[in-house]
Amino acid sequence: MKTLLAINSPLIKKIATFSFLIVCLASVLSWGLIKDAYEHYSQAQNNIEQFSDFYRVLDVSNKLAEERGYANQLIFATVGSMAHAKAAFIKSQMETDEALTKVPQDILSSALLQNTLSHLIRGREEVDIYAAGPRTDPHEARKAVDMMMESTEYFHNVLFVKTESFIKMEPTAFSAILQGQALGELRNSTGKLGSYFLYYLNTGTPLSESQLEKISRAWQQIETQWWLLGIPTSYSSDTDSFRTLMLKTRHNFQNKGAALIRHLQTQSENRESYSVSVSEFTVRYQDSLNTFNDMLQMYLFNVHQYYGKVKNQALEHFVLTLIILFTIYSLAIIGILYIHFNVVKPLLKLNVRAKSMGEDDVSSPAYQEVCEIKALQSSLDKLEEHIDENRILSDELKKLTEIDALTGVLNRRGFELQREKLLATVSADTPVWLVLIDIDHFKRINDTWGHPAGDKVLASLGDTLNHVALPNWMVARIGGEEFAVMFSSDSQQDVLNSVRRLQMACRNLRVMTDNGEVIRLTASFGVAKGLPADQDRMMSDADQALYQSKKTGRDKITGIGDAESH
Repeated sequence: MKTLLAINSPLIKKIATFSFLIVCLASVLSWGLIKDAYEHYSQAQNNIEQFSDFYRVLDVSNKLAEERGYANQLIFATVGSMAHAKAAFIKSQMETDEALTKVPQDILSSALLQNTLSHLIRGREEVDIYAAGPRTDPHEARKAVDMMMESTEYFHNVLFVKTESFIKMEPTAFSAILQGQALGELRNSTGKLGSYFLYYLNTGTPLSESQLEKISRAWQQIETQWWLLGIPTSYSSDTDSFRTLMLKTRHNFQNKGAALIRHLQTQSENRESYSVSVSEFTVRYQDSLNTFNDMLQMYLFNVHQYYGKVKNQALEHFVLTLIILFTIYSLAIIGILYIHFNVVKPLLKLNVRAKSMGEDDVSSPAYQEVCEIKALQSSLDKLEEHIDENRILSDELKKLTEIDALTGVLNRRGFELQREKLLATVSADTPVWLVLIDIDHFKRINDTWGHPAGDKVLASLGDTLNHVALPNWMVARIGGEEFAVMFSSDSQQDVLNSVRRLQMACRNLRVMTDNGEVIRLTASFGVAKGLPADQDRMMSDADQALYQSKKTGRDKITGIGDAESH
């Protein structure tokens, strides 16, 4: 029997064409509207992110200037204030290092971060060496001050001056960026100004002509930076609260720091004895700069508030556009579903029933095929869920077999497996470095405080090594109190600096026992260099170097040039 209505009838074609036109119209509208709304929202979000990146650079600048000030306090501290100055210097170092890690890699690459840390480590070591010595030679004190100055200036000379990458937003943001740069440069300039007096206060000698010229240039820079901060802008950084804090900061600096500087400069020009000691000067001058960070925080808050408002307006427009388009699509879908269930589907059923009339098998092959496809799809979905569950479980079990449960670093098995992956990523002529680390007198720790305390020391050291290690390093516990670090590097100096950072991290580690006692520890280091093809020999060389460090007094680095040191 003939069907009542053919599937390819003009009526069904018209219905399909009408539905297709509705979808096409909605798609064309959606492309233009969503694109325009999303671009406005993305631009506002991008502005916030760029200012956040800019703030992180400013924050590092301020942290470096603060660390330089605390270093000066430590260099010239009296015996009674030495412990306090040392603690403040260490805390400032930690804040600087943390701020450096927050700068995005597209601004501060791994190589630039390593160079910055290398300069900082040299400056910090020079300060620590002078602070631990007799502190009687003013030239050595000046050397420590200059080294710290050089290490902090490196960041400014290489990175902070590259503000052109931040001026890629709308042109109206230019004044706000200049204000932000002026904030960072102002903190750096005021800190440098105080450093110019330290040697002469320490020796009681008048300022030299060259130093007076530096001081004159510094005053000019500071006045220019204050002027830049005072430029009115259309941004919310130009608020009453920001202006009030800026005036308070400038007043504090003028009445304390600047007045002290000018007083000492007058005494120097008149060949009079200085009225303050160098240790008193470092404390008083640092105190005159204590609100600069508050000003930077308020600057960021106000700029974020402004761009947040712009972002919210763009988001509201974007959401409204989506709602309108969703309504259009919903109406189109509802119309298509209505036609499908109330027109097309009844017609198809009529056709199937009409076709089956008069046949012995009244079941519909087409209907059975649809059911089988749905059942197959359901089975495939369940199978995919089971595969995903098994894959997650397998990854978790694999991780458990490769991670040391106590320290959180790789175990011996994980070290060997990851080593193969590392070697597969480097060429045959790329040097690979192995650093073996063994805790000194670990048995004494267990005997004195007990094995739970020893386990706590191992866990703390593992966490410390993971924190110091760069992303491409391998850190593992390969024995009781023995750890290994492996990485590739073409620069022996970079390797030496990295190992020294590991050594300083071990020296600075403090572990608190359950009864409140503090465990301090050191570690011996054995370093070996090799190519991917000679790993067994490299392990043996590193072990021999570690043995040499233990044999010659512990807390040493052996195996990399002239690195054997305490």
